[in-house]
Amino acid sequence: MVLDTNILIAYLKGEPEVVAALGQWRLEGRGLVVSSISFAEVLALPGLSGSEIQVVTRFLRSFLCIPFDERLAEKAARFARLYRLRIPDAAIAATATDCGMPLVSRDQGFRKVKEVTLVEV
Repeated sequence: MVLDTNILIAYLKGEPEVVAALGQWRLEGRGLVVSSISFAEVLALPGLSGSEIQVVTRFLRSFLCIPFDERLAEKAARFARLYRLRIPDAAIAATATDCGMPLVSRDQGFRKVKEVTLVEV
């Protein structure tokens, strides 16, 4: 499952339904993946202290991180044009489709991307 940035942030904020879902998925041994775009977006949150950055980085490194490369860039550009997505969202959708995994997100905008299997938490 590819985790969208908003899911990662919700987990870090301690939102119970997201914490429970991620905990259950880990227990089940599900593959949990993040895009390098989400990795950067979470680390770019304003107001993170140095120690918080270290904690967040450790958390993000607990997932398989898929680098945003030229192949994904081409797919993301197509999604951005076709569905009028912002590049970060298009990149995350491209990662999910490229990995053949569902996308876990609270972003309703992904519902219009027919190539994506959306899991909402």
